[in-house]
Amino acid sequence: MVQVDLPAAFVVGQLFAALSSEYLRKEPRLFTNRLTGPVNLFMICFFVPVGILMIGWPTWEVMYITDWLEGPYNRPLAAGFYVLFGIVMVLLANVGFMLGHHWYREGRDKWVRNSIILGFGLTVLPFLLRWGVWLKVDMYQEMVVEGGGYPFWEAPFFSGWIVMMSSMVIGFVVMVRWLKKRAPLLEP
Repeated sequence: MVQVDLPAAFVVGQLFAALSSEYLRKEPRLFTNRLTGPVNLFMICFFVPVGILMIGWPTWEVMYITDWLEGPYNRPLAAGFYVLFGIVMVLLANVGFMLGHHWYREGRDKWVRNSIILGFGLTVLPFLLRWGVWLKVDMYQEMVVEGGGYPFWEAPFFSGWIVMMSSMVIGFVVMVRWLKKRAPLLEP
């Protein structure tokens, strides 16, 4: 979901900075350090593809606030939103990672921890504010106007969601293990 994925992308960047803090404290290059590439590779290959679900269920992805994203065919602004969404997710992860890098260089370790907690809170907040709306899936007309929708747990949505989330979690675990093993060995 857009409201969830954007703060989550920032948190992922912060988490990766926290996992590589030993290296980042010594690394003077903020934008061209040795971990920026792997962070971006993770985002592009594992995190952003989860947002591809938006193409099939756009109003679910925005928690039925609008039907503007439905039917991007022949609507360049709506179609462009999908591309922009992917770019912004990668950008926010980079902002989180580089901000964490800056704070570690400045000795502000608590700022990283606090921003991870705040970012996690902002990631969970849409679920709480719009409680239950995400448990049903359908197009805007059927869901909001007609009060329909089918359960989150039914195919084809749930099976696609499971595949996408599983690939992201596996990629995340691999990235975490890689950072824990390799980051301390890197020299600036």
